Amino acid sequence: MTETVLVFGATGNIGVAVIIGALRAKRHVIAVVRSQASAEKMFKYVGSRDNITVVEADPTSEDSLRGVVDQVRAGKLSAFQHVWASLGGIYWETPILDIDPAALREVLKVNFESYFYAHTHTHGTPLNLNRQPGRKDCP
Repeated sequence: MTETVLVFGATGNIGVAVIIGALRAKRHVIAVVRSQASAEKMFKYVGSRDNITVVEADPTSEDSLRGVVDQVRAGKLSAFQHVWASLGGIYWETPILDIDPAALREVLKVNFESYFYAHTHTHGTPLNLNRQPGRKDCP
């Protein structure tokens, strides 16, 4: 069975490098992207569409990221054995003590919550078809 890597942040520089590495290792990839336009950009940089399944989701939305995992559970997407998250972020030059609370909430939403949602909705889920009881890397 070919293993699958679920990649959050598939269209950024790191995400594209992860996809290329996964494909070279003969893995299938589920690439989570914001839009079809960003998927096309990813395909251009990867240089292939083979063994890549694209799914659209908003990385700042818990429901949207949960929806990706729900599609796996429903059999619409293949089960995954590996997860990679490189969702990017927002950077600012304002000193932390001077940042507006609303701006800080937006930074936290993008820089922290997206990783939190990706982790909480994939960690410990029964989606790894190769799970073996007692393995240290399996919950």
